[in-house]
This record gives sequence, C-alpha cells and structure tokens, in this order.
Amino acid sequence: MRRRLPLAIAGLALAGLVTLAADDTVTVTGEIVDSACWIKSGAKGESHRACAQKCADAGIPLALVEDGTGKLVWLAAVEDAQTPNAVLRPFAGRRAQVTGTYAERGGAKILLVVKVAAAPK
Repeated sequence: MRRRLPLAIAGLALAGLVTLAADDTVTVTGEIVDSACWIKSGAKGESHRACAQKCADAGIPLALVEDGTGKLVWLAAVEDAQTPNAVLRPFAGRRAQVTGTYAERGGAKILLVVKVAAAPK
C-alpha cells in the first residue's frame, strides 16, 4: 500500500500537468500586419496587403493586432529555426484567428502559432 500511494500521487500530478498544458491553448483574433510598417506608420488593412506580403517575403515578422485592445501580438513558429510567415502570409492585411500557446521570458511574450484561420465576419 505504501508503494502505491506515491505512484498514485505521481499519476495525479502528471494528469494535472497534461490538463494544464491543454488549457494553455488560446485563440487570438485580430489583423495580421507586417510588424515594421505597423510600428513605424500604423499601416494596415487591405490597402497595405501587398506591401505586408512583400515585407513578409523579405523576412520581416508578421504579427497580429488584437481586436479590442489594439495590442501587437508577436508570433513565432513552434519549430526552432522556422518562421510562421508562410502560414500567416495569406492573411496579411486581413483579420484572422491565431491559435497557439504563449511563451514568455524576460518580459517578452510571443504566441507560438499552431493554427491560423480566417476570422468570422
């Protein structure tokens, strides 16, 4: 009995971690922008779409301006040495829903992109 109790506690703790990880997934809705033009001049929208796509092709990070708050959400790929620009590019200048998990260190926060879809109208 004494040997089973620690195993049971460990099993419950592990189950809690799995549940915690699943609960960390968020979906954020807003407009996909190229970060440089948006920060420098507030450029966004359909009129800036082609420029945002060219900037993405040049390696400038695409980001999301969150609906309601207007805050810039930095986006990153889950995989190391990758950029999410390829999956975000079709949504540049348009509203999208980005699903993923947040990572934070040293006061900086990024959303690790798992899925991108067009936002409902």
